[in-house]
Amino acid sequence: ILAGIAAFFATVLFNPFHLTNLTHTFVISLSEHAKMWRTVYEWHPAFEWDNPIGDEIPFLIMYIIGWVSLIGWVLTMIFARRLAGQRPTRKSLDSDWYRHPKFDIAIVVVASLTVYMAIRSRRFIPIAAMAACPLLALFIDQIVKTFCAARSFHKHNRFAVTVMSKSLKVFFVIFGAAAVTFFGTWWTLKFKMVYLSPWPNDPKLTSVFIRMTASHIKPFDACRFIRENKLKGKIFNYWTEGGFIAYGQKPGLNTGKTPLQLFMDGRAQAAYDTKTFNIWSYIMTGGPAAQNAKTRRRQLTTNDYIKIGGWTAMVLKKQNVWIALMPRGQFNSTFVKALETNPDWQLVFLNNKQKIFVDTTTDRGRQLFDGIFNGETIYPDQFSKNLIMGHNMFILGKTEAEKKQGMELLVKAFRSKPSPMPMDRILSCAESPQFIPYINGFCENYLDEFETKKKAYVKENGYYNRITAAMLASDYLHLIAGRQNDQEQARLYAAKKRDYENEQRKMFENTVW
Repeated sequence: ILAGIAAFFATVLFNPFHLTNLTHTFVISLSEHAKMWRTVYEWHPAFEWDNPIGDEIPFLIMYIIGWVSLIGWVLTMIFARRLAGQRPTRKSLDSDWYRHPKFDIAIVVVASLTVYMAIRSRRFIPIAAMAACPLLALFIDQIVKTFCAARSFHKHNRFAVTVMSKSLKVFFVIFGAAAVTFFGTWWTLKFKMVYLSPWPNDPKLTSVFIRMTASHIKPFDACRFIRENKLKGKIFNYWTEGGFIAYGQKPGLNTGKTPLQLFMDGRAQAAYDTKTFNIWSYIMTGGPAAQNAKTRRRQLTTNDYIKIGGWTAMVLKKQNVWIALMPRGQFNSTFVKALETNPDWQLVFLNNKQKIFVDTTTDRGRQLFDGIFNGETIYPDQFSKNLIMGHNMFILGKTEAEKKQGMELLVKAFRSKPSPMPMDRILSCAESPQFIPYINGFCENYLDEFETKKKAYVKENGYYNRITAAMLASDYLHLIAGRQNDQEQARLYAAKKRDYENEQRKMFENTVW
């Protein structure tokens, strides 16, 4: 008891968030802000089938097995108690009479509570599995033993778990060996396919750890960009990436603080108050203009995005934010699309996974943006340097020669790393009609090369990037053929796109456990 009390006070005193972590579950479930926190996907119910976070099917299977085993265990308990009334009086027989072991009621309560927590909030599914599965195994064990004892009672008038017959032993040995061989082979082959075979999702980040944790989507190169350019101040980031952005920096030797302080991270309410989270959410959703459009049930227009971009820049400046980093999953979000309309916020880093914007009305932001062209801004590789230079030169170029140079840099970036983002930027150059013939030929040549070398590409890491670029090129050529009323070519490229999409889907299914 004293050790428990000491551990409790040590946890409260030496934990930087004090009592907060211990009351976390109650804050989420019962506090005045519980409804707000439960809007986050991971806090939604376990059996919300369209939720993108977590896998509810295994939990459902465990849940069904739990009820079946519990009901079976209760029935066998009742059956065993009835037979107990027929227990023989002779001590020699009574000594081996099978008895159910005593249960620790606390274990049953804890397991039940964790299952209930998981049903309410899917983030607790792993905890429910760890707490409930040993209990389910015990239930099943008792059901089997009671059944065996009942069989012995009917045959020999002894309610005892007898020694298994030789023929039954042979059967279970064969069955067990077959099961181990089958599932062992299956899981070994699946492990090889998922964790050891060529990794389609990334050409460089391919370790078993990376694959198991899906860490290939994290901002490795963006953090390297932040470190090498020694960026300081306050950054607006997507909350689930906050921890990695902090990890990817070098903290101060004396303070331990990261040079770029986060606006929000995955700890959310454990480390930030509700006011901060509300501000972050309001900025991400677009503020007053977006709320007005939502109230009127209409889609956001170009003018809306311009208004939101101006409002966002104003709010970020009030929050002392001069830099923003967003992951691929947010490229089409209201925040990113609005910020891209604001001329004061410019893109300084771009790859297949992240975008970094800076406020060019600040000295550091302007210096970083100008450094793209004068060479002072440092990039993790030539690919990202050519990509961002090509993008900005084409967008900001005033002459055809400048735009052409920008497109050539985009093509150079694509050839060094065939992938979706440079292909997307090349296709965006079709907004200038004079470049359409070149882009058409570029896409046709890439598709021909892709089809010719496809079998070899499949065996390389990063195949997902190549096939996604091919899908984008097919979609573009399909639209071009449609405009030219070339129905045969339009059907051809539409079919290619469908084939690539189906292959992508199968590839995703085969690369996750």
